[in-house]
Amino acid sequence: MEIFIKKLTSVDIERYLELPNDTRREALPPTQRAGDIVIPIGFGKSGVEFDVHCSSRAGRLLFTKGWVEIARNLCVNVGDVVALKREDHGRYKMTVRSGSA
Repeated sequence: MEIFIKKLTSVDIERYLELPNDTRREALPPTQRAGDIVIPIGFGKSGVEFDVHCSSRAGRLLFTKGWVEIARNLCVNVGDVVALKREDHGRYKMTVRSGSA
């Protein structure tokens, strides 16, 4: 199940990933009243998992702690497109597509 697709901005890469308005929130783990939820997200063909913290600010969902390091390691650029999916076995996987392709 696809949760969201987003074209990256400089803020998404340098500070936090703000999830789009049409994000399928029901496919994410339930949020806590206070604090972040941690979502293990697999990347690439190997499926290596990294923990990403998801928080809510003013009703918006953000990937915060862990996200910037992932963005740097994946060498994403402004204009690249990320997609987050929930797979059949309940795991999460993110793919990155070059915006210049």
